[in-house]
Amino acid sequence: MSKRVKNEQWFIKNFMSDLHNDKIIKPRFQRKKKWSVLPSKNRTPNEKEYIEFLFKTENSVHPITFGKTGNIYSNIDGNNRINAIEHFMRKPFEVFPDHLKELDIFINDIQNQEEKYKLDKEEKSKLKDIFRELSYNEIISFKYHKYFRNNGYEDLYLKKLKQYRDEFEPVIEKTQNKLKLKNDSSFDEVVINVNIFEEYTTDELCNIFESINKYSTRLTETELLSSSLFNYTDFRINDKVFKTEIEQHIKKYYEEKAENEVLKCFEYNENKDEPSAFDFIVGFQNLCNEKYNLIRKSDTDGMSLYFKLYNTLYNGFIDTFTTKNVNNFIDKVIYACEILKELENLIFTDNINEKLFNKQCREKIKTLKKNNMYIIISCIFGYHNDEIDKSIIINNIEKCLIYHFIVGDLKNKEEKEYYRNSDSISYRAGGSFIDSKAKKILFEPNEISNKITRKSFNSLLDLLYSEANEPEMKKSGKQKRRRVLKFYEKTLMFYYYKQSIPTNILKNKFSIEHICPYSCSWEGEIDMDRPGNLIPVIDTENSGRGNGPISYYRMNNSPLYEYTKDIIPDDEKYNNIIEYQDKSSPNIINNELFNSMCKDNEEIYKKKFIDNIFKL
Repeated sequence: MSKRVKNEQWFIKNFMSDLHNDKIIKPRFQRKKKWSVLPSKNRTPNEKEYIEFLFKTENSVHPITFGKTGNIYSNIDGNNRINAIEHFMRKPFEVFPDHLKELDIFINDIQNQEEKYKLDKEEKSKLKDIFRELSYNEIISFKYHKYFRNNGYEDLYLKKLKQYRDEFEPVIEKTQNKLKLKNDSSFDEVVINVNIFEEYTTDELCNIFESINKYSTRLTETELLSSSLFNYTDFRINDKVFKTEIEQHIKKYYEEKAENEVLKCFEYNENKDEPSAFDFIVGFQNLCNEKYNLIRKSDTDGMSLYFKLYNTLYNGFIDTFTTKNVNNFIDKVIYACEILKELENLIFTDNINEKLFNKQCREKIKTLKKNNMYIIISCIFGYHNDEIDKSIIINNIEKCLIYHFIVGDLKNKEEKEYYRNSDSISYRAGGSFIDSKAKKILFEPNEISNKITRKSFNSLLDLLYSEANEPEMKKSGKQKRRRVLKFYEKTLMFYYYKQSIPTNILKNKFSIEHICPYSCSWEGEIDMDRPGNLIPVIDTENSGRGNGPISYYRMNNSPLYEYTKDIIPDDEKYNNIIEYQDKSSPNIINNELFNSMCKDNEEIYKKKFIDNIFKL
């Protein structure tokens, strides 16, 4: 049979018959359904409104498109509409839950004078569930006695439900009428317009799918790539073990894509299928998501990360999926992921417990968006191409990341915008702008941090210190709530400790301590929570100090005390700031000395941090 395109009209009942007999399938490149069942606030397409449209028009109007080979139809366009129709026919009251309200009210209010016929709460609930689970054909053809006697409810019917038949039937009839067309006929007589491309190859059907959707906003770039890269298979992944790992994620991708779909979907079989270019990129990104938690799974929001990276690295997709390029891409990406893994442990190490560098801080890196990672990994590619030493790569990206996160802590919007000008992974626009930026940084990787200087970090931290210092009057008998520390404050303490404290001590659990106790009283205005009055201490030691003097740590031979003398004031300085009436009642007697101590400590934190960041 030669190729031809036919236009036909199918009744829904015929369409449903073919669907249930697996004559209609969903091809490899077709996207996953996206419609919600019920309308939402953002007014995205939904099944309920589409079914309402079919009730109104009794015709699909816009055709659903299939490819046909033999007796099998491959759905090219209209997957959401097919799912909506099938869902309504299978569970109409999930699409129109309001249609059951009258029936539910009737069941709730049903009464009988004879005690033995009364329905209890559990039986009423069961009865509601029975109707809720009926298919369209079951509710339309519902016969009261026949249904309950033939579907496993005979005992309940004979003992109780039989008594309510005459009362039930008018309510059921009203429900049935809500589900019929204007002429009282069944919904399955609605006409579906279809376009059928007979005897077209899979490649040709891919092109048809792409052509239908290319200029619409319905498909994202990644979804369109599933068709345009479908037949790019002329490459080999050299590492057989690695190929097997990728294929497991390709298989899982298609399994997830098939979830909750009504059509029989493509299943990837590693024994007979070869990964396409699309499969390779998606499977590779999902594999990296499993191995490196900084990489998110491949998504359909625009173009996914690894497609962006491949496109930038090889100037497009057409004819670029060669064995050389594919394996080169694998090597580059794995190298970049290992760099990111080292960076994560360097900045957000697990060696420090959550109280010093809490989970929120350690997961900060996971807040990076797709385009942030796009720029960072492009930069690593560029450094790798230039054979730059790994320590230099890590240090420059460390500066970039820390700066990016710390700028986010600024309260003042104008100041934040000013400092963002030096933030290379911050972006104001997507699309071609971010692609151009990634391309530039690929060839000029130093762009990642060349605007970030000691001076800019110094002024940024000074500004954050001034925003954090919020002096207040001590309110008699009332303790203010401790301020939640920001990312930059925890980071400064962490970097101070990395330079000052031996590794074996860092393995202890830490908590944040106030040098001058938080419970102090004072005259005038000071801020007990300003960074210079805070220091991490070993958790077990903190619990013993209480409100006592800071010399507690020295007197108890704290291993930490010896390494933090530049932060912890000596007894003379401390006693000039605080006076004790008794151990539980410390009073700050010199606000000026308190603020001077805090300012000095903040300078130490800042200097050690900047020295560490700019060590190379």
